[in-house]
Amino acid sequence: MTSFVTVQLGLLDPLYSLFGWVLGGLYSWLNNYGLVIILFTVIIRALLLPLGLRSQRSSLRQQMLQSEVNEIKRRYPNDAQKVQTLTQQLYKENGISMTSGCLPSILQLAVIWPIIYIFRAPLRFITAVPVHNLTKIGEVLQGQGLMTEAQVKNIAIMDIPILNGLRDSGSALQQSVQEGWIRLPQLINTNFLGIDLGMTPSFKPWEWFGADWRVQLPLVLLILITMFTYWMQMRIMRMSTARPEKTKEEKAREKANPAKRGQNPDQTAGMMKTMNLFMPILMLFTMFSMPSAMCLYWLFQNVMYLIQSALGYKFYVQPLRLAHAEEQASFERSRRRGTVSSSGEEEKEGFFKNFVSKLKNRNKPE
Repeated sequence: MTSFVTVQLGLLDPLYSLFGWVLGGLYSWLNNYGLVIILFTVIIRALLLPLGLRSQRSSLRQQMLQSEVNEIKRRYPNDAQKVQTLTQQLYKENGISMTSGCLPSILQLAVIWPIIYIFRAPLRFITAVPVHNLTKIGEVLQGQGLMTEAQVKNIAIMDIPILNGLRDSGSALQQSVQEGWIRLPQLINTNFLGIDLGMTPSFKPWEWFGADWRVQLPLVLLILITMFTYWMQMRIMRMSTARPEKTKEEKAREKANPAKRGQNPDQTAGMMKTMNLFMPILMLFTMFSMPSAMCLYWLFQNVMYLIQSALGYKFYVQPLRLAHAEEQASFERSRRRGTVSSSGEEEKEGFFKNFVSKLKNRNKPE
């Protein structure tokens, strides 16, 4: 008796249908699986780019208000509710949405989930081969020893073995076409620049240089390139802060006076640290447990994130750094004229508050 696993798409059903339709249209046009994945990734990230830049701008505004948030905490050290209310009011007055920073991450995860299923079952979702036809083809390949019973049962969620089996068996391909189970244009060519995007990389190092090194080694090199682009992305994000990193003098003062340490915590630092730990784990898990098409998707998503970070740095961070440098220079000139004390901590804080005020006016939401 024929049996197969029916995948319940549920709430994500519209995304499966939409992404499958887009990928199918791109494949009919380009007839190149690798280029389809690249173009699809660029389209998705381009659509989310304005939201990502808005989130980055909101994060910078939040950093600019950190000194005022610290002042609220100083005035109400024992009233957490009051601190929260006043902080939310401060953010609202300055056009900062507390959910704007989370929304891009949520959308990113919502996009990844259907992509994971689509790349595991490209015949079903991209070239629209019915599941019952895939099951019949799988049974033929199982009879020839090219698929296992477990693979046939899971054909609805993983049809890559069909592609591999039909590639190895001309008789099974001929029978499948003659029976009308599949058409030749529906057979996806997963080879791209010498890499089989239908293959899953091995996590065993000795297999990278073994008998199948021509298959496995390129897949591992693709993973290394992808992780390098992620590291570059994180590096640019760390650079993209409203205020420059602490100077040696500031670090020395904090070391001499531990009470000053942590007075200006960055509220986004915890979220960034969590994402920096979670995302590479998720990337490595999917790249070593799925067809390498997923790795190509991660690679070009990272490239698009690099472009987004570079744009944010140029249009948001650099102007803020310049304004901060101007205020610092103004403070130093006043100190040399003797209008402020040599230490000038209170006056310096006043200058920085003036700097914050200017930045808020400069970066009011449109």
